[in-house]
Amino acid sequence: MNFNRKSIFSFFLILLISSFPLIIFIKPVKAYLNTPEISGKSAVLMDAASGRVLYEKNAHERLPMASLTKIMTAFLTVENGDLDEKVKVSKYAASIPECSIYLEPGEVLTRRELLYAVMLKSANDASVALAESVAGSEKDFVKLMNKRAGELGLKDTHYVNPHGLDANGHYSSAYDLALLSRKALQNKVFAEIVRTKYKTIPWEGHDEDRALYNINRLLYRYEGTIGIKTGYTRKAGNCVVGAAQKGDMVLIAVSMNSPAVYDDLTRMLNYGFKNYKMFNIASKKQVFAEVKVNGGETETVKINLNEDLKVAATSDEIPYITYQITVPDKISAPVKKGEKIGECKLYLKDEEPLASVDMVAGETVSLQRVPAFVMVAKRIFDNWWIYFSGILVLLIYYKRKKNISLEGYLKQFLRWLLKRKIEQMKEKKRII
Repeated sequence: MNFNRKSIFSFFLILLISSFPLIIFIKPVKAYLNTPEISGKSAVLMDAASGRVLYEKNAHERLPMASLTKIMTAFLTVENGDLDEKVKVSKYAASIPECSIYLEPGEVLTRRELLYAVMLKSANDASVALAESVAGSEKDFVKLMNKRAGELGLKDTHYVNPHGLDANGHYSSAYDLALLSRKALQNKVFAEIVRTKYKTIPWEGHDEDRALYNINRLLYRYEGTIGIKTGYTRKAGNCVVGAAQKGDMVLIAVSMNSPAVYDDLTRMLNYGFKNYKMFNIASKKQVFAEVKVNGGETETVKINLNEDLKVAATSDEIPYITYQITVPDKISAPVKKGEKIGECKLYLKDEEPLASVDMVAGETVSLQRVPAFVMVAKRIFDNWWIYFSGILVLLIYYKRKKNISLEGYLKQFLRWLLKRKIEQMKEKKRII
C-alpha cells in the first residue's frame, strides 16, 4: 500500500481530532488527583476563619476520639476562668491509669499548671483533677461537656469522661473536632498553651520540677504549626488534630484512626495552603443595619458582625461568593452589646452555605425609664387596629349625639390611615 504526503497528513489530522475529547477528559482527573491521599478512617481540613470545609473523608462518622477528648476538657476549664485557683488532687484523680504526670493525693497545683499537663503531656490524672475543680465531680463535669457540645453544634459527639480512655458511648467525628478546635483556638489562653513545646510545673516532694514536653510531633515537623492535640487508644487508633498558620490563613486538619496520622495532616495542610488564599469579605466594624428597639432608651440599635467575615477560597471562586444577612424588624429592650441578633451566611453560587457568622448588637440599649401607664398607652396606640376602632367609636358617638354629617371626615381619616399602613408595610419589607 502506497502512502503519499496528503494521506499521511490526513492520517495524523484524524488522529489528533479523535484524541481531543480524551485531552478534555484528563483535566478533571488531574484536579481530582490534586486532593490529598489520606490513610485515616475519617479526616477533615477546615478553614479556621470561616469554618469552611476544604477537604473531607467520612467527616461525620462517629468514632472513638481517645485523648482528643481533652480539647473540650481544657476549653471548658479556660472558659470557667480563675486559672490561678489552687487544686487539691483527690485520691480518685491520682488513681486514673495510663498516661499521667504521677499526681499524688493531696498534692496542690493551679488550674493553669494542670492545663499544661493535660495538653502537652496528655495527662489523664490532671484531666480528672481539673474536672473536679471546675464542676465538683467528674460526673458533673461530663454533663457540662455534653451541654457545651450541644451549644457548639457538635451533632456527632458524646462524652462519658474527661480524658478519653475507651468507654461505650464516648465518640466524636473529625468534623466536630475541627469545629470545636476552631472555637477553642479563639481563646488566647488555650491557643498559647497548645502551641507550647516545653513547660515545667512544680513537683511536690521532689528535687526537680516536672518537665513537660509536648507530644504533638506536628509542632516539630511542620513549619507554622500552632497546636493542638494528639490521641491514641487501641480502639481509637492514632488520632491527631493539628493547626497551622501561614500568613493570615489558619487551617485545622484532623485525622482519626490512621496508621500514618502525621503524613495525613501534612498532606492536608499542604493541599490547603497551596490551593487556597484568605479573602476578607466584610469587617466586623461595619454597621450592617439598624433594628428598632421596643421600650429602649434609643429607638434603634446598630448591628455588626461578631467577627470579620473571612473565607479561604480560590481566585476562581471569589466572584461567585455572596453573603446574606438575616435580622428581625424589631427587638425588645434591654439589649446587651455583643448579644446575638441575627445571622450572616456566606454562599458560593447557589450551593449550601460555606460558613455563617452571628450578627450582634453593636451597643447596649437599656430599658426606657418612663411610667408604666405611658408604656401601656404607647403599645395601644402602636396597634393601628385599636387606634382605628377607638376613632370609629368616637365618630359614631358624635354622629348620633349631635346628628351631624361626618362622611367627609371619615373619608379623610381612612385615606390617612391607609397611607400610614402602606408606609409601615414598605418599611417591614426593607432588604438589608
